[in-house]
Amino acid sequence: MNVTEYIASGILESYVMGAVSDQERREVECLSSIYPDIRQELDQLSEVLESYALMHSVEPPESVKAKLLAQLDFEKPVRETIVRPMPIDMTTANSSPTFRVTWIVAASMGLLLLLFSFFLLSQLRTNQKTLAEARLDNSKIQAEVRQLRDQKTQADQALAVLRQPGTRTLELKGNDKAPQGSMLVFWNSQTHQVAVQVQSLPPLPADKQYQLWYMVGGKPVDAGVFDVLPSADLVQRLNRSVSQAEAFAVTVEKRGGSPTPTLSTLLAMAPVKA
Repeated sequence: MNVTEYIASGILESYVMGAVSDQERREVECLSSIYPDIRQELDQLSEVLESYALMHSVEPPESVKAKLLAQLDFEKPVRETIVRPMPIDMTTANSSPTFRVTWIVAASMGLLLLLFSFFLLSQLRTNQKTLAEARLDNSKIQAEVRQLRDQKTQADQALAVLRQPGTRTLELKGNDKAPQGSMLVFWNSQTHQVAVQVQSLPPLPADKQYQLWYMVGGKPVDAGVFDVLPSADLVQRLNRSVSQAEAFAVTVEKRGGSPTPTLSTLLAMAPVKA
C-alpha cells in the first residue's frame, strides 16, 4: 500500500470532520493502527481542528449566568408541569422566509468553516514539505562538509609524507591503454609511507578503482587503492607500508582492491632508480 498517496487523497480530513461513511471510518481506523504515518497525520489534523475551534470559541458574558439564577426560585416547590405537544404546520414553518434565511446562513457558515479547515490543512502540508526539503538540504551540506574535512585530513597526511626527508618522487606515464595518463608516486623508504598524485587518468565506473602495486623480487604486492579526485593538485596517502620496492605499477580493479593484479588492465609502470 502507498501510504503517501493514501494520506494525500483527502480521506483523513473527511474522517476528522465526520464526513465519511461507516466503511470508510472503519478503514481509516484500521489503517491508522497499522501504519504510524497515517496515525501521525490523523493526530496532526485533529490538533489543527481543535486549535481552530478553541481559537474561535466565544465565552458567554457573566450577565447571562446572573439572569438565569435570578429567574430560578429554588425555594418554591416544583409543580409538575404537563407538557402537551403543539401541532405545528411544518409546511408553513419550512416555507417561511425566516426559516429559509436561517438555514442559508447556517449552511454558509458551515461551508466557510469547511473551506477554512481545508486551507489550514493545506498550509500545514506545505510547511511540512518545506521543513522536509530544508532538512534534506541540511543533510547534503553536512555530507559535503564531512567530505571536505576528510579530504583536508588526507591532504595534510600526504603533505607530511612529502615533507619528510628521504621521500622519493616517481613519475608513472600511461601506456597505450591510457596514452594521456600521468601520475606521481611519493615513497619514503625510511618511514615506509607512500602517496600518489593523479595528474591525468581516465574516469572509472562506480564499481571500479585504481590500485597501486610495488614489485619486490619480481612479484607484485598491494600498495593500496585510490581514486581520481576533482583536483589534480590533491595528494592521496595510501594505507600500506612499503619498506622496499623495485618498481611501481597501476591497474584497474574492483572497488576495494584485489589480492592479485589484473594484468590486462595494467595502465602504467615505472622502475625505482637506485
